[in-house]
Amino acid sequence: MRPITSHPISWYSDDGWIDSLGQQRVPVNAQLIDTRVKGIRAWITPPWAIESCVEAKHLGVLCSELNVVQIPLIVCDLPSGLRGTWTNSWILQTRHTRSLHVDEATQKFPMMPKHRAKQARRGAKRGLRIEVEADINVLLSLHQKTRERKAIISDPNKLRGLLSWVLSSKHQSTYVVRDEKGSAIASATFLHDNGRTVYAFGGQVRSPLSALATVMLIEQGIIDAEIVGNGIFDFGGSSDPGVDRFYEEFGAEKCFRERAIHVAPWAKPWLKLFRPDLFKFN
Repeated sequence: MRPITSHPISWYSDDGWIDSLGQQRVPVNAQLIDTRVKGIRAWITPPWAIESCVEAKHLGVLCSELNVVQIPLIVCDLPSGLRGTWTNSWILQTRHTRSLHVDEATQKFPMMPKHRAKQARRGAKRGLRIEVEADINVLLSLHQKTRERKAIISDPNKLRGLLSWVLSSKHQSTYVVRDEKGSAIASATFLHDNGRTVYAFGGQVRSPLSALATVMLIEQGIIDAEIVGNGIFDFGGSSDPGVDRFYEEFGAEKCFRERAIHVAPWAKPWLKLFRPDLFKFN
């Protein structure tokens, strides 16, 4: 395995990351993509990102631009700690990720819960092994199986291009867990930002062993975060309450993010029918 290091700035403001948006890149000071949601033109946070990266010093300009642009649907996820200035027509949702922090005295992450550590050991005893993985086809297959199981629309061609670039970087680590027959049953890609490691991509097949495999992958990601000297392990968040509770068990604290949504009046009836989640205030 080649040495891994943290990104000197941030994955989400990296030129390669921005270039991966291609012709879909939106002409505002944040990483949004120009796409369609249920047939409606939209500017949204890229599906593979946890945030639309914007620096605090540029936030005011971004809000001013998005407040007046004539796009039927806008969904912008701000980095943790930032709050935008929006007109009254915007829907603001509070979302969150969960983050684990190193102990300042020891510079070590907290120990895994005993029952989760036991699961990791049990996985090894049952023949599961964790390996570095660079085969895009293996990763895409696992990722797509998860998306299909959850009925989440995904474009494998776009993800393939992004993963090709991600896997060429020394600022990431990617693994699969294989069973005793050698079949890949789960995967995870960890992006090592400056000071923060993000559990960014993952996938798994339905298997009695997949839960054990996921724990093994998280354990490895936390180890890698320590290796590169990052003080935060970001689980990436989940809107699934069960997954969120699972992350909480590791001692991960909530870190709130603002999601700002704007829908043109004419598009509301259609999107309320097919995407009611966009209209929930919290």
